[in-house]
Amino acid sequence: MSTPLLNGQSAPMNDYPSRRTAAQARLTRLTEGRVAGRVLTGALLVAAVGMAGAAAGPAALAAPLTPASSSTSASSAPGGGIISWSISTATATAPDFRNKYNYTNVKPGSTITDHIAVFNKGSESVAFELYGSDATGTTASNVLIFLPATKTPTDIGSWVFFQHKPQQSIIISAHTGEIVPFTIVVPRNATPGDHTGGVFAQVSFNRTSKKGQVVTESQRIGAPIYLRVSGPLHAGLRVEAVSVGSTGTISPAGSSSLSVTYTVQNTGNVRLAGSQAVSVSGLFGGSLSTGEKALPTLLPGDSVRFTARPGSLYPFGPITAHVRVGPAAPAGAVPLAAPMADVTGSASLFAVPWALLVVIVLVIGLIIGLWQLFRWRRRKLGDTLVEVAEHARKETERRLLGQSGKSSSAKPQGKA
Repeated sequence: MSTPLLNGQSAPMNDYPSRRTAAQARLTRLTEGRVAGRVLTGALLVAAVGMAGAAAGPAALAAPLTPASSSTSASSAPGGGIISWSISTATATAPDFRNKYNYTNVKPGSTITDHIAVFNKGSESVAFELYGSDATGTTASNVLIFLPATKTPTDIGSWVFFQHKPQQSIIISAHTGEIVPFTIVVPRNATPGDHTGGVFAQVSFNRTSKKGQVVTESQRIGAPIYLRVSGPLHAGLRVEAVSVGSTGTISPAGSSSLSVTYTVQNTGNVRLAGSQAVSVSGLFGGSLSTGEKALPTLLPGDSVRFTARPGSLYPFGPITAHVRVGPAAPAGAVPLAAPMADVTGSASLFAVPWALLVVIVLVIGLIIGLWQLFRWRRRKLGDTLVEVAEHARKETERRLLGQSGKSSSAKPQGKA
């Protein structure tokens, strides 16, 4: 019986015992010297007791390991033990320190055989769980996002098998490593294009919370898998949901900080990267630009939301934002068959200088208030003058009437 390999060759399964011996010797020789290359590393807390409940070990034999190039971190475990660990891509005989598993032009129904090396650099035996998972997207900083360990993969992660099972438990002794084979069984109905996932090694342990509850904690590290199924390929990006924001200033003559938020979506079935640039222009010809920036790798069907801050403009009238994205194949990927045209998006904002308007309203209010005060004082003065004149008139009439009364009452007296 033989297992198909990626290069079209096959390896007899009955030769495996001799391959195990060679793998052990090769790994021992490598780990006694300086191991160069990239190693994916991880560290976590584990109990001091041995994990005897794990399943049988991998096909490859354990070998001493002291990779000088590995970077690790360590912590004390609930039971007092300390471990540090790492993983690496590998061949059947030795770690090869690829930075990812990359397979192109894989036909539906194919079976790929590869290997992963798991290193226990701690002082105790540790149980590891090996399994595959799906990548669900990327962050704006170009970091792959994977399914949580509790979620069952439905894409390439479900194509990964260890000894015909979706996961495998192994116990690795202190200061040793294991080379574990796995297969990727591509379904016959696999859709053409790129499928992204990862192979993970995970360690779990129990902790007691402050409330006395037993909580299971897990930590994992993985190596990405990039696999392209042959068939019709479609590359496309789209810029959507562009919006412009303006942060006001308390200065009537100050500028407002602008932010442009937009989404870039991969509408095709291949991974795409490229460049992106954002520019804004104001009413009086002022313009700002962020310049060219790298676009993170977008998985098929995935979208990433970005926020750019090109600078500040005076907030008066329409401000228009333009987003331009230039698609390209990711670094190390198969180049696109034909260059893709840039895709764009735009949005506008009518900016209002609220601080200036507040000052104008206050000035107008002050002018109106002073005018009203002036009118009130004039009216008050007029009322006072009318009151004084009326008082004078009444006083004059009273005096005149008083004199008239005295004259009429004084009659001439005759003789009796």
